[in-house]
Amino acid sequence: IAASTPRLFSTTFSASEAVLTSSTTSPVSATPTPPSSSASSSLVNLLRNQLRYYAVAEIKNRPYLITKNDIIVLDRLKDVKLGDVIELNQIKELGSKDYTIKGQPYISPEYYSIKATVIEQPKGKIIETFKKKRRKHFQRRYQIKPLHTLLRVCELEVKAQ
Repeated sequence: IAASTPRLFSTTFSASEAVLTSSTTSPVSATPTPPSSSASSSLVNLLRNQLRYYAVAEIKNRPYLITKNDIIVLDRLKDVKLGDVIELNQIKELGSKDYTIKGQPYISPEYYSIKATVIEQPKGKIIETFKKKRRKHFQRRYQIKPLHTLLRVCELEVKAQ
């Protein structure tokens, strides 16, 4: 049986079941009791003081790592038009270089604001599928162009508490 390696957590809080972690190299033990809402807001402000943020957003049950001004290519969203602004509210992780907030499973929308704009709805490259059955004289060749939606992340902010 292999020995388990200790995790490196600096701070843990229970703000809507979210966890704030730090990526420092020195091991610091987690706080045993969940702090009050004022303590969790000060921990969110630590993240807010960072320069750049990233988020792991779940769109159509798939996770996407996004930052500001990123372009997300995903399967066609049928109910949107060009220029529509979409608010992303299923965020699993929000962080920066030093701090991370992890949701269980999602982070509460009161801590962030993420918006994306639909910029294009193109067709993809041709995908060719060839089916064959041996010794049955059956061969089929299918060609499809999958439909996509392109989103540009126009706003990614951590709200002040």
